[in-house]
Amino acid sequence: MDQLKKVWRFLRSMKFAVILLLILAAACTAGSVIPQGQPTAWYTEHYAQQAAGAVMLLGLDDVFHCWWFVALTLFLCLNLLLCSVLRFPALLRRMREGFTPARAIAAWDWAPLAKLEGEPERLFAKLGFHSVRSGKMAVHLPDGNSGAAEGTEADEAETDRVEADGAETDRVETDRLKAAESADGRPVRYAVKYKAGLWGAWLCHLGMLVVIAGFGLGQMFKSEYTVYGVPGQTKPVGDTGYELTIDDFSIALRDDDTVDQYTSEITVTDTAGGEQLGGSASVNAPLSLFGMKFYQNSTGWAATLETWKDGKKLQEDLLCAGEYAAIADLEGLAVVFNAFYPDYAEDESGQPVTLSSALKNPGYLYTIYYHDQVVGMNVLTAGEKITVEDYEFIFRDPQPYTLIQVKRDPFRYLAAAGGLLVLCALILAFYLYPRELWAVQDEDGVWCFGGRSAKAGLLFAEEIGRAWADLKKEEQSDGK
Repeated sequence: MDQLKKVWRFLRSMKFAVILLLILAAACTAGSVIPQGQPTAWYTEHYAQQAAGAVMLLGLDDVFHCWWFVALTLFLCLNLLLCSVLRFPALLRRMREGFTPARAIAAWDWAPLAKLEGEPERLFAKLGFHSVRSGKMAVHLPDGNSGAAEGTEADEAETDRVEADGAETDRVETDRLKAAESADGRPVRYAVKYKAGLWGAWLCHLGMLVVIAGFGLGQMFKSEYTVYGVPGQTKPVGDTGYELTIDDFSIALRDDDTVDQYTSEITVTDTAGGEQLGGSASVNAPLSLFGMKFYQNSTGWAATLETWKDGKKLQEDLLCAGEYAAIADLEGLAVVFNAFYPDYAEDESGQPVTLSSALKNPGYLYTIYYHDQVVGMNVLTAGEKITVEDYEFIFRDPQPYTLIQVKRDPFRYLAAAGGLLVLCALILAFYLYPRELWAVQDEDGVWCFGGRSAKAGLLFAEEIGRAWADLKKEEQSDGK
């Protein structure tokens, strides 16, 4: 039973979460460095034998979908869920009952951070505390307003620890924290601000859980499609029931003739309802339509292939590099448009190259197949034609095509909401953490101030000191 409790405590511990995060970070790094989704032969060709074996054995060729990465992610989700669920009751009780003058003053070491005559609310207002509680408490001021604290910091830390473990508040309250309010006690002022900051760490855990859930579900249910073509073409977007029309495609060049930006003007049509939406998609600026994102991914070259026989044009096909045209008049005959060279030339070994991206001397690399057998392969330049038996083939009108990548992730909003929640949680945890300020009137009628902060206690004490000094300067100025 004790072993089971130890395992339970470890599963919801911060130590376990840190270990998981380190392993997952290393896995993500490996997934970024090692090319993903390649065939086994590719890894054996590019890596040493042992390294390639390790990649395949550990599933590093597809890190984000391998079983151990999924298992570690699930354990991290379990850890975050346990932390969130088990800490919630204790945090809620602390929110309701943990900020009281009795608790604050009983843990005070009676070393005043400021002393003020007159209305103490002035210092509260100076420090941004607006809801000030007033009353009287039966407290004991040691001689000279200094002395041993009635409770130590260790006691308070133990109290917080027990509360964090979910124990009942009344079990950790001691006589030190029960300074009774009474009508004949000393005047006391107390205020607290940014109580909501208590939830910072808890909300951060919850936000991380939402991010992981959104990302994981998105990876499971997302769909991706590729659409490419030239202006004027309309093509289906996979099996989505939508069609994409390429209205225009432009390439912006810099002064040195290098590419600055690719931009596609597209229109997407819902074939079922007829609704149309359009816009521009460029590199690093995707377009969102119908719950899908359209990314300007890449570009290439397309050309028109004319097929002639006996002086008559049989057919005309617009081919992008890598596509082929099957000749309808003769079964088994096909022409593949392999590559395009805008400024065609040959290197020293006779291999085709392009001297620039300008259309100066277009060259078309083709392959002709007949019943899956290569019957011809060469490069055609402008005006040249291919002749096979009674057939002639001519390439013309080269133009760039655009490739649009389409992604649909129904859970992207969940991941975005989790990221926003984490951001808000960090602001709460590091900037809007709880601060308490109190004042007790001594026998001479002077108000002695104390304060504490969930984080950066020394900085808060300095802030109180500066506000006190400013008030004294204002009093001296008014006195003059």
